[in-house]
Amino acid sequence: MNRQRTVMLLGLLALTALSACGIKGGLERPDPMWNREEGIRRECEQQARENRQQDPRCAQYQTGAQTQTTP
Repeated sequence: MNRQRTVMLLGLLALTALSACGIKGGLERPDPMWNREEGIRRECEQQARENRQQDPRCAQYQTGAQTQTTP
């Protein structure tokens, strides 16, 4: 009986810890640690080729572009 309580307690603690570590909402991709400008430019070019929604960081590499704001 004591072992069952211990296992149950450890299980509840693990579930509590896992449920508290989540980030709510969308995740933003961080900038590269090395060759930052080159990495951002390469990622923006790939997004443009694949016709995906552009990251707001890509506006600096486009002529006449403005950053996208979400309401």
